[in-house]
Amino acid sequence: MSGMTGTLRLVLGLDGAGRCALRENYSTQLHRVLHIVPGGVPEEGVVYVLNPTGGVLQGDRLEAEIRVEAGAHAIVTTPSSTKIHRMDGALAESRTTLRVETGAVLEYVPEPVIPFKGSRFVEDLSIDVAAGGKLLAWEILAPGRQAKGEVFEYDQLALRLRLSEAGTVVLRERSDLRPREGSLTMGGATHYGVLLVLGGDPERLVEILRSAVDGCQAGVSRLPGTGVLLKMLAAEGRQIEAAFRRVRERAMGDLVGRPATPLRTM
Repeated sequence: MSGMTGTLRLVLGLDGAGRCALRENYSTQLHRVLHIVPGGVPEEGVVYVLNPTGGVLQGDRLEAEIRVEAGAHAIVTTPSSTKIHRMDGALAESRTTLRVETGAVLEYVPEPVIPFKGSRFVEDLSIDVAAGGKLLAWEILAPGRQAKGEVFEYDQLALRLRLSEAGTVVLRERSDLRPREGSLTMGGATHYGVLLVLGGDPERLVEILRSAVDGCQAGVSRLPGTGVLLKMLAAEGRQIEAAFRRVRERAMGDLVGRPATPLRTM
């Protein structure tokens, strides 16, 4: 099975009235962008990106580039979890590039990734934030379809992350998870989440993140520049989702000086 290739190019910026708008919106096959939803202030907009096929199949290649221009505040999310379906020998790939210009704000807050039994998925996420840009991004990984008894029954989940600020790479990570080669359960935890915040006062953000995940199985680290990294483990995905939403509510007040716009699942 050859699969399909889906391409997404989004540019979000301010229109003539100072409102956040889709200045470029190009998508094929595996991507569909719902109309932009106004945020809490005119320069803020919420965009929902969905896969109209219902999930990622064997041989699929998803390529996305999202850029936020100066003055705009974009919130990019998904209406539901990303489902990685069972595969027979081949794999699926996703390559996403996020670019945040000086004076722009991007919140990249998708729903969790759920790899089904027998799936193979390679994900590459590259984030470039210009000096003076601001970012809050997260990813949550489930162990499988727990309601069907699937826990770490996927074949492979390869994750690559690169983050740069003002042209300097401040974080590189590579993970290659293969449950058949060893247990991935850690202290009873089966769900994993990573969250990045960049562009504010890092010392203040460290305290915000630590207070938001107090009592959780989590760790907070400073990155070079203004970045702060949070990693969290939990027995249930909703625990990570709740903690990350607390982080967002508190961190956005520090980053942009106003409350975070509530996220809604469509």
